Amino acid sequence: MSSLHFKNDNHSAKGNNKGFYIALGVCLIAIGVAAWATYDSVVKYANPETTVSSSPAKETQRTQSGVYAAESKPVSSAPESEKPAVSSRAPETSSKAPAASSPAKAKQTAAQPESFVYPAGKTVAKNFSGDNLIYSDTMGDWRAHKGTDFSANIGDPVKAMAAGKVTDSYKDQDLGNVLVIGHGTVTAYYCGLGDTLLVKKGDTVKSGQKIGSVGTVPVECAEKPHLHLEVKKSGKLIDPLTLFQ
Repeated sequence: MSSLHFKNDNHSAKGNNKGFYIALGVCLIAIGVAAWATYDSVVKYANPETTVSSSPAKETQRTQSGVYAAESKPVSSAPESEKPAVSSRAPETSSKAPAASSPAKAKQTAAQPESFVYPAGKTVAKNFSGDNLIYSDTMGDWRAHKGTDFSANIGDPVKAMAAGKVTDSYKDQDLGNVLVIGHGTVTAYYCGLGDTLLVKKGDTVKSGQKIGSVGTVPVECAEKPHLHLEVKKSGKLIDPLTLFQ
């Protein structure tokens, strides 16, 4: 009996040893698996490029500013209808300069006419006195004579001294019917005209054109019939006879 009991003890010891080795093997395997998992995690952390797709055309790239750029897909160009029509040629410029008015012509328009014609004969009844005072037979006093009187008969034609434009017409209590015509740089006042005027404000006239007839100058009615002519240049009265010289 004693020997049988001894054999059973050996069998138990062997069983225990076998269990120990199995447990040890399992532990070693577990340790190995854990070690491999740890190693794999470390490798993946150190080399993240190995975990993403190897296609660089579809992955997001980090820009220099630290912001991820969009996928490097080719950007489709705008439709042809949306593209601005840009000519490959530079815009054509006209070889002709804009038609500007000739300075010479403009100067000629504003300049004083080259010649003047007498408006009602050449006989002078009374001269321009300027600032000097002369005696007035009609008014019975001394006063400046602001124009030149040309002897004529009532109804005789009065002509434009030069080409110009009628700027005004009115009736003055001292000078009678007055017609104002601009002749370039000078303005003429045809005074003492008859009631019938042949031109009106805004009309253009030619040199020598008939504009009316001789009438009466109320402030000089005691004198013989005549045309009273006054001329201004740059707003100042001048001697009309200087234009005919």
